[in-house]
Amino acid sequence: MSQNVFDRWFSRTRRASGPRATAGRELAWANGYSLLELERAGMSEEQARSAGLQIDEARSSAVGANVIELERLRRANGW
Repeated sequence: MSQNVFDRWFSRTRRASGPRATAGRELAWANGYSLLELERAGMSEEQARSAGLQIDEARSSAVGANVIELERLRRANGW
């Protein structure tokens, strides 16, 4: 089998990561992580900015998937 076949197969299983927000009952991509999500994940605003994350100060909601993603990033960086 060619490596190209594996690349095509596994490209289907990759999921996009990034901040998400609720828009009614739908889940949509957000401009950045909210301050509440950072607080719940145990990250400071300075840590998020140093990791290159965008922060959406206008958004006040928290999506659980975003919090889990931030917690994983915090643990990976040893914060």
